[in-house]
Amino acid sequence: MALPTQSLPAPTHRAAACWPLVATIIVAGLVVGIATQVLQGELPNGWGVLANSGVMWALAAFALGAVMPTVRWAALGGAAELVIASIVYYLAVDWFEGYGSDPRGAVIWSAGGIVAGSVFGVAGHWSARRTDRRHPAIALVSGVLLGEGIHLTWFVDNPDLRIAGIVELAVAAMILVLCLVRAPRSPLPHPRLIVAAVTVASATATIAAVALIDAIFMAA
Repeated sequence: MALPTQSLPAPTHRAAACWPLVATIIVAGLVVGIATQVLQGELPNGWGVLANSGVMWALAAFALGAVMPTVRWAALGGAAELVIASIVYYLAVDWFEGYGSDPRGAVIWSAGGIVAGSVFGVAGHWSARRTDRRHPAIALVSGVLLGEGIHLTWFVDNPDLRIAGIVELAVAAMILVLCLVRAPRSPLPHPRLIVAAVTVASATATIAAVALIDAIFMAA
């Protein structure tokens, strides 16, 4: 009579598979939070804004989403990464600057990080694993760079930040051209129109989000 084979229950297998992903998310959040605090003080005048930038954090969520195995993990990972980064950033202010920071800042950026992190996490996942959605997903990156570039160049009354804004506009233009050139390979209907629409929507949302966050900080 054959003896029944021994095997680990499915939940144990799933838990074991989850831990490397959880560790990756935590490490990514720690790196983004600490690097932001350090680099904004080390980069030359006017370039520190690129380190302490919501756009760069969105791109970090995009990159993390690209290595996540599923859309759910990409959305969860991107959101969690930016929440961790927000908390760690303000803790790093205490560690490196030697004075206490206002915890309301961490709460505001964490709330924004949940929204932006999940959206850009999914976009990163699509860019890496969904050929039919790759170019619209990458166009989201073009749009967010375009939006912040416009904000730094025209809406911020600080000439030192305009160079960084112009660089973001140039990078956004290059990404957009690349997407428009390659978009016809996608099976989506009117792929170039979709890419253009995503870029404009992303840029508009970025400008609106920056204005909203600035207003919230002023009210707080």
